[in-house]
This record gives sequence, C-alpha cells and structure tokens, in this order.
Amino acid sequence: MATLELSVRYFQDSTPEGVPCREENFIRREVEMALPLRQTALVLVDVWDNHFIESWLERAGRITWQSVVPVLAKAREVGMAVVHAPSPPIAETYEQLKRHAPASPSPVADWPPAEFRARVGEYAAFRGPRSQPPGIADIPELGMSPLVEVLEEEFVVATGQQLHELAREQGIMHLIYAGFATNWCILNRDYGMRAMAQKGYNMILLRDATAGVEFPDTVDACFATEMAIREVEQQLGFSAANGDFFTACDGATRLI
Repeated sequence: MATLELSVRYFQDSTPEGVPCREENFIRREVEMALPLRQTALVLVDVWDNHFIESWLERAGRITWQSVVPVLAKAREVGMAVVHAPSPPIAETYEQLKRHAPASPSPVADWPPAEFRARVGEYAAFRGPRSQPPGIADIPELGMSPLVEVLEEEFVVATGQQLHELAREQGIMHLIYAGFATNWCILNRDYGMRAMAQKGYNMILLRDATAGVEFPDTVDACFATEMAIREVEQQLGFSAANGDFFTACDGATRLI
C-alpha cells in the first residue's frame, strides 16, 4: 500500500527528565508519520469566493492561490480522497452532496427557553457580540472559490456526521485539513478539527494553507492564526508544512 511519509509538528506541554516542567521550557517537536494513502483524505474547509471582511478576503485569496490550489493538485495527482466542506448552504448546490443521506434532525431543546435561545423579547439585551451595535454589515452571497473546482469523483459534505459516515465508508482514519478560517471554521465547524478529533481521527493541519481572522493588534504578524495552529498542535493533533506534504506525496507516487 502506498504510504505518505509525512513530517508533522506538535507541541507538548511537558519537558524531558531533568528539565523543570515550566512553560518557558516547552518546545515544538517533529515526528515522521506514515499515513496509508487509502486511509487519508484532504478536507478543504470553507474555501469561499467572498467575505464581508475585506482585508481577510485579500489574505485568504492570496493563500488559496499560492498554497491551497497546489495542495489540492498534489492530492489529486497522488489519488488521495478529496472532501470539500464549504458550509451547508454552499454544499447544497453540488450534486455530489446527494451521495449522502440528509442529516438527522437535531432534538428539540427544552432548555434554555426558546425565547432566551433566540434572544428575543425580554432577552434581546443578551444578544451575541455580532448582534450588538453597530452590527455586522450585510454578508455577501457566498460560493466556492473559482480557483477550486469540485471534480465529479470528489466528495462534498455539509455536516460533520456526513464526513464521519464518508470516512467510515471509505476506510479513512487520517484527515488532512486546509482552508479557512483557521480560528473560526477550521476549529469550530461540526466537520472541523475539534469535532472530528473527538471522534478519534488523526488530525493534521497544513499550516501554510490556512489563514485566521485577525484582530487589530495581531493582523501584522497573523498571531491569531498562529495561536489556532498552536491549539491544533497541543490539543487536537499535528500540523505540517506544504513542502513536507509535497515531499510525502511525491514519495507515495513512486510506490503506486
């Protein structure tokens, strides 16, 4: 079986014997990981063509072209399963989604009260940060980036349950993530890294093929993105550089 010999990075909150277990002594480490190609999938999260945050859209568009597109091309070249997870409304526009059964309806919550959960009436003052003044500008219509074509034989999912069932059907245990936004959807979607890590998958984030939404004091160094990557490396799984991914794919190609 063809195997991806991939160098991955992790962050361990511990120290070797004899080194005080103090935060200033924690370091990143790397390990070589052998991933059977047939058990590995590339998951592209929310690779959109539009966004209401102009500066982020500029950055994400550049990274899509420079980093995500080459990763997708290399995954296709080596025959890796490709899963597009572009958010439910966008996923519903693709015929490939019909390969999956519709998601089961969520049980109706009885607490907190419906009015409180909706933040209406007497509970309107507790609306979330996006609903507080001045509010979020009208969100533009979203679609898949024109740089990322969904091929007929590839997969489209709208929910984490569909990704889970697809992985079980295809025998996939290793999920390699790329896309956007690192600290929003990559981490928090129900098909994102937190949810799928809880199901027991081996999680790897391609840290060159993602970008987070930043703050005024982090945008220059993209430190919010860096912190999301650190969370992956410390709690959810591993990260890998694009160059190491390409090298692993090239090595696997010679064995096919």
